[in-house]
Amino acid sequence: MGKISKYLEVVLNAAQLAAVLAVTVLKKTKIYLEWGRGTGKSFILAFFMKEMVKQMPGACFALVGSTYQQILARTLPSTKKGLTVLGIHEGVDYVVGKNGAKLGFAEPIYAPDKWDNIIHFSTGAIFALVSLDNPNSGRGFNFFAIIGDEAALFGAEKLFANVRTANRAKEARFNKASLLGAEIYASSTPLTKKGRWFTDMEEVAKRKPKKYAFIKASALINKANL
Repeated sequence: MGKISKYLEVVLNAAQLAAVLAVTVLKKTKIYLEWGRGTGKSFILAFFMKEMVKQMPGACFALVGSTYQQILARTLPSTKKGLTVLGIHEGVDYVVGKNGAKLGFAEPIYAPDKWDNIIHFSTGAIFALVSLDNPNSGRGFNFFAIIGDEAALFGAEKLFANVRTANRAKEARFNKASLLGAEIYASSTPLTKKGRWFTDMEEVAKRKPKKYAFIKASALINKANL
């Protein structure tokens, strides 16, 4: 991560700060962000990606979307932009769809058989792009944490079967990592019954506040950046 400077200053809005504090201070591992468009979802997901890669070098994580089209056309471009703001640059600190060994990147703990759906970071950490419309895209992986974008479009059963059951990887050296086993899902407000599982997590968070956080916000909270 050569491009990250200790002098880099990033100002978080109140919703983003609440999400960060939920993990770092309150030690919650199940984070649900119901944020309107323009609230800063893409940036905070990039922030958590950076933290996962930093905390657990060589680990494998999941970046989940409802379809590959959604991941490639919507999630990945905005995530790359957020990573750039954080000083993490494609071709220097990470590569997409290939092994970064030629650039001197460390190898992941568990190297994938194929790299076409992999983001490889210089620390050796990798993110597998997992599409829920392909039941095989999450199979064969053991994840150390999960990030999901536009989660209201996910089918709860597919998410459980293809991804959440694989969020079980353990390494003794990562035992103190605050994001080990974390699940972080962001979405705008669901418009169909398919996304009801996501909003239902608000009640779960009220019953289990030690582990869960459900944070709601609109773009108004991000007006300074907009």
